[in-house]
Amino acid sequence: MPRGDQSQLTGTAGTYYVMAQLAGRGYHASCTFGNAPCVDILVASEDGRKALSIQVKTARWAQRWRKKTGKLVELQWTLGRKAAKQGNPRLLYAFVDLKELSPSEVPDVYIIPSEWVRDYASSWVDSEKWVRFHVTPERIEPFKNNWDSIAAMLE
Repeated sequence: MPRGDQSQLTGTAGTYYVMAQLAGRGYHASCTFGNAPCVDILVASEDGRKALSIQVKTARWAQRWRKKTGKLVELQWTLGRKAAKQGNPRLLYAFVDLKELSPSEVPDVYIIPSEWVRDYASSWVDSEKWVRFHVTPERIEPFKNNWDSIAAMLE
């Protein structure tokens, strides 16, 4: 991926990756193109009877490694104060790790209920100047590529 100010393109790549995954699983996915605050993708079941919203947060490389041990210690995404305070049961976050679009790897998507993110961030969100989502691999692992959580909400 080219260097420079790529935040908009990074976000677009993450959003379209999530939309492609959803469409491939038989869901209708529509991008809001920034026209809906706190929502990047609207998703509906095939019959249109159930719907949910997804906010996508994308990092070119979310993994942070300890240099001395070579151990993965956390993953990070820019979150924002307003996003960290959302707690809607029909809103999910898709935290996308593009992994610099390495040819040997595919992105990972961590699909997390907004209530979980709100509860996780509640103790520190108001005291931070720059709100970033820092989470250990152990805490986020259950959400990794968990597309079944979307299926469960749309059944």
